[in-house]
Amino acid sequence: MILNTVEIKIRKMAKRKSQSEHDEIVKKVAEALVESDYKDVKADIDNYDTPAEIAWKKTNKGHIPDVRGKKDKEVIVEVETDDSINDDHTAGQWKLFSAYASQFNAEFMICVPEGSKLKAEKRVKELKISVSVLEVSVD
Repeated sequence: MILNTVEIKIRKMAKRKSQSEHDEIVKKVAEALVESDYKDVKADIDNYDTPAEIAWKKTNKGHIPDVRGKKDKEVIVEVETDDSINDDHTAGQWKLFSAYASQFNAEFMICVPEGSKLKAEKRVKELKISVSVLEVSVD
């Protein structure tokens, strides 16, 4: 059963057309937090410790954010690419992370590549969640 779960996760990741763009943005965000004196920065990419999963209390189902760090308050960052903004999986992540941020006085941010901010902001409005959307340039 565990093997099937791993295979499903690998297939989902492989579907993302722009995985390298996603990982580059995650790296930039993590580096920016470290440079801004955030502590305990974790990122879901190579060379970083993986962030802890955030889960719904009732179902115990959750997601691992792309980046987490702490300064005055905890920050949770989810990175999306243009092709993942309207995915159902993305909506589930955003709703969970937004609820967590509200409950625990954390900051939730979504980072997207240049040119995708309006699309992400439209999705945020549709989902009725509170979050900052930032654009990140990819070299």
